Amino acid sequence: AVQSTRQLLQQQMPVGASPQLHLLRGCHSQLQQLVGSNLAKLVVFNLGYLPGGDKGVITTAGSTVAAVEAALEVVCPGGLVSIMCYIGHPGGVEEYEQVRALLAGLSPSYWTSSELKLVNRPTAPVMLLLWRRTEMQQQVSR
Repeated sequence: AVQSTRQLLQQQMPVGASPQLHLLRGCHSQLQQLVGSNLAKLVVFNLGYLPGGDKGVITTAGSTVAAVEAALEVVCPGGLVSIMCYIGHPGGVEEYEQVRALLAGLSPSYWTSSELKLVNRPTAPVMLLLWRRTEMQQQVSR
């Protein structure tokens, strides 16, 4: 997955235009140990299985919820967490529902969350977005 992503970025981005990216290989639930706290401007999750890969190797609700909880600590104020949930494979709906429940329970003083889904395609992927408010925005909302 890391090599495939690196190749796609090299093919799609003009030379010298690549943003500062750190592609890491490991279980997404270990995100905070790999990255640290309050350092990332963007954390991206693409759940399910690797396109073109082994469909028997998938993300699961337990490790994904732990990973999203870690992302809450990793993303800096003003940063964004993007979660693409594929619900058409076994376990996909459960994973989506647990992640959505986590996001729905976050304090709106610190987080703004949204959901984007196609209403006429029930098994289409669902995008969950989570924005960490800055300290100034937190004070204004109180």
